Amino acid sequence: MIKVNLRDLDDTNLTATLPMNNDVLTYDSTQSSWIPKKPSVASVTSNPFVIDLNRWNIKNDGTESTTTTQGINDALTWAKSQGFSHIILPKGTYTLKMDSTSFSCIYMQSDLHFEMADGCTVQIETNSSPWYRIFDVTNVKHAKISGGKIIGDKKTHVYQIGVKFIRGGVNSDGSLNSNPNFIRSEVIDRYLNPGLLKSFRLWSISGVSATGYNFYQYKDSISSNSLVGYRTNGQFAPAAPTGRGWFADIDSVNKMLFVIDITSTPLSDTQIAQINAKIDSQGYTHEWGQGIEIKGSFDIELENIEINYCTGDAISTGWLEYKTNPADYTQDQMGSNIYIHNCDLHHCRRQGISLGASNDISIIKNKIHHIGKADDGVTEDGTAPMFGIDIESMWSETNIPTWRPELNQAGFELNTRIYIRDNYIYNNSRGHVVNADGINVVLESNTFEGYNIGGISSYPNNMYVKYLNNTMIGCELVVKGDNFLNGAVCYNGNVKIADIAGAVIMNCQIKNGFFYGSSVYGYFGTPTVDVPSSTFTYSSPHGMGNGAKISFEQWVGKVPTGISVDKLYYTLNVKTNSFQVSETLNGTPVAITDSGITGFNISRFNYGRCYISDIVVERDWRNDNTLSPNFQLILTGGLIRNVTVKNYEIDIRPLANYVGRPIQIDGITLIEGGANFEGCNLINSSFTRSKTGILGGDISLGTNDARYTRKLVVDNCTFQNVGINFNGNVTNNRSTFITSSIGKADNVNMAVISTSYLEDTKLNFHWLTRDKSMTIARCIFKNVTADTNSNTRIIDNISL
Repeated sequence: MIKVNLRDLDDTNLTATLPMNNDVLTYDSTQSSWIPKKPSVASVTSNPFVIDLNRWNIKNDGTESTTTTQGINDALTWAKSQGFSHIILPKGTYTLKMDSTSFSCIYMQSDLHFEMADGCTVQIETNSSPWYRIFDVTNVKHAKISGGKIIGDKKTHVYQIGVKFIRGGVNSDGSLNSNPNFIRSEVIDRYLNPGLLKSFRLWSISGVSATGYNFYQYKDSISSNSLVGYRTNGQFAPAAPTGRGWFADIDSVNKMLFVIDITSTPLSDTQIAQINAKIDSQGYTHEWGQGIEIKGSFDIELENIEINYCTGDAISTGWLEYKTNPADYTQDQMGSNIYIHNCDLHHCRRQGISLGASNDISIIKNKIHHIGKADDGVTEDGTAPMFGIDIESMWSETNIPTWRPELNQAGFELNTRIYIRDNYIYNNSRGHVVNADGINVVLESNTFEGYNIGGISSYPNNMYVKYLNNTMIGCELVVKGDNFLNGAVCYNGNVKIADIAGAVIMNCQIKNGFFYGSSVYGYFGTPTVDVPSSTFTYSSPHGMGNGAKISFEQWVGKVPTGISVDKLYYTLNVKTNSFQVSETLNGTPVAITDSGITGFNISRFNYGRCYISDIVVERDWRNDNTLSPNFQLILTGGLIRNVTVKNYEIDIRPLANYVGRPIQIDGITLIEGGANFEGCNLINSSFTRSKTGILGGDISLGTNDARYTRKLVVDNCTFQNVGINFNGNVTNNRSTFITSSIGKADNVNMAVISTSYLEDTKLNFHWLTRDKSMTIARCIFKNVTADTNSNTRIIDNISL
């Protein structure tokens, strides 16, 4: 047998880092040597360690929370020290007691897999703390928690306590007296309610006119020898919302008395005995009770865990800790590589999952449901926000230098690269998913079910947000900003657009629901012009700052002399409702010599970026012609392609008095419904119905409304068995009308139909009183009935 000592090999270095149990050798190219390294959980190959309950004084019958909690933590520490990487807690019910200082129960450690066996339940005992964490995963690397059930104390949680009073006061040295003009509370034990009392509030007491109180704090007992400190400036809640604290940590100060001067409103002994004063916490919502809290950790996996009834979130992530000096933060402290899969998260008060900082997170194949709801599935018993998943680091309220690409701001990544796939998220009280500040967030192949206010949405400034092939049942997906939506199936559900700035929306199937909303970002319209100062003014705030990029257009009217429609301009000398423009950033104002012709438009240079294609909105049957515009959009510019609507109405229009880029529509198919179009270029579309049409007409091209005067250009469309009203300034070319009726309102607008085919169609224009109100030219007629007068021009048509 040949024996080799690793220290004798030339290419090993065992001195810089001493090897420990289960370490492996890895090659370090910077040292040109093999060095010891602790492997990740996934690569450790050791037999699992099953915790011996008797050895560690752990009870699995729901009793003895203090020793059980200590025993589990001790077992984890010992097992890791012995080189174990996989630890199993046997089946049973384990009641845990949170630490009175950290408010945590089980402390996870790096390089460990903590498995709860089938039938294992871990529950926190009833407490009054606004915050707790059943599993504390802080500054941990390469760890996994799997299996079992984690239960919070939502059903029995204590949100306030009552305190009794007796006659008498407290001397300045902390000793007691029997002064009849004062009342003092019973002894308040901080150990009994360490969380609630961390920042306590004493509420005003009925019958007591005093505006404030004194409080005295002691160590272990009440005497002049144990007094730690006192204050005489306590103010009653709710008038004073801020809580009061303690003079030292709980081991050094843990008893307290309240004292109130009742000289101005004397009380009888009976009245004093009836007092049961309310004490609660400044954090009175108690929304921070977590099942698993992950802070500043890396490579964490949560698998096949049921978590419910927490007073806060089932799972939350966040950065490691607050730093006074922003320069002391590091990227690692934000946490990363969190994998949550096959878990069942439900009936927590605040959230299913809160993502508060960590990056590279995968949330896959979980069920997240009934957040903020009671067991009946209807009653709301939570605290806001009550979403299934909330992506919200609140970076703008911290001192963390944060990378925000939309602001060209450098810093650390927070809530970046989040992948949410194949989850069933349903019946949550206020919303299913909200992305307040996540970047590069993907929601793919999830099913969302159940109505709530929030639905599924992302704030408009968050970049690289993608929705791919999700299903909405009875709920709403809101598309904002430059979101990318490819694939949505909605049943009794909706797709809404709002605050759009470059969004792409395609391949949506909506049954018994809506596709609706508005995209008007960046459009300002026609200003008032002050020529001497070259200032442009609007009647309402424009929302821009100095240096905003804008452009001029003259679809209607003409821009002032000195302005070009081909140039990009920058705002300067901005006021709430007005600005000047420059050809360079922070340059000199452009001088104009006239006010132009009213109707020209100023907008942000990139307005009108809304791209919608391949949408189906339908229902199986309509019982009547009650108007149901389930495809309804207000756009300033934008592109719509390949939209099919059946048994509903379509309404597409710009803002009133719109003078910007026309809405481009290519490929509408409308079956058994009506439509209204304003400010559009409409091509390659089909409108058909077999049932009785809408009284007054099915299709409105333009309107009598004087606020909508833009020309509609209609080309290569088919109208079959429908009534069409040419009420606006319409030019219709190369279209087909079969078994239809064509009418026009008697208004100043002028409409034209040219180079089209009309068969079995009626022309109803006999009431027109304005010259050249309607023109039909170079069309082919077959069995066309015309009821017209001299105000309708019929020119160069051929009758078959």
